[in-house]
Amino acid sequence: MSKGTDYWNARYAPEAYAYGEWPNDFLQSAVTPTTQGRAISLCEGEGRNAVFLALQGYQVTAVDFSEVGLRKAQALAARHGVQIDCVVADMASLELGNNQWDLVVAIFAQPESHHRQRLYGQLHQALRSQGQFILESKVEAGASATDRYPGVDILKSEIKGLTFLQAQETTRELNEGSYHQGMHLTAQIQAIRF
Repeated sequence: MSKGTDYWNARYAPEAYAYGEWPNDFLQSAVTPTTQGRAISLCEGEGRNAVFLALQGYQVTAVDFSEVGLRKAQALAARHGVQIDCVVADMASLELGNNQWDLVVAIFAQPESHHRQRLYGQLHQALRSQGQFILESKVEAGASATDRYPGVDILKSEIKGLTFLQAQETTRELNEGSYHQGMHLTAQIQAIRF
């Protein structure tokens, strides 16, 4: 069952950043500083990945349903001297639009399966030519397409019309704030629209 807005507002309420202030390292490895354009980061939380993208030159939209998290994202952006556009929205109703984005990011953005499938089904139309999708998510062994934490093969089947540059499952150590610590099985995907 999905955790609601109150849960995430409470998690983000303390002064410390729940998942740290530094970007996800898979995202860092997949994005080059010379790349620019419009980026959207789904389930952005407290802004660590959106601020990183803004520092690379992207015009960034950070989307989350936690107003508390996005206020902290704005504060983090201000500390780094960049601007990000924060949008309070639920993945259940978010529309990615047509030919809107040069980059779509989903770092541990793990909505309910039917919302995930609807959003990932929009990627081909939402990305501009040469636009990329970068994802890292936790994986539960044996998860099906109806679960929130499926493996890379299921995720690839939901992402239509893109060419995969990277798509793997890996057991790796996370060191991201208080809540992403230790060894975890994750799916990592980088895909492009040609």
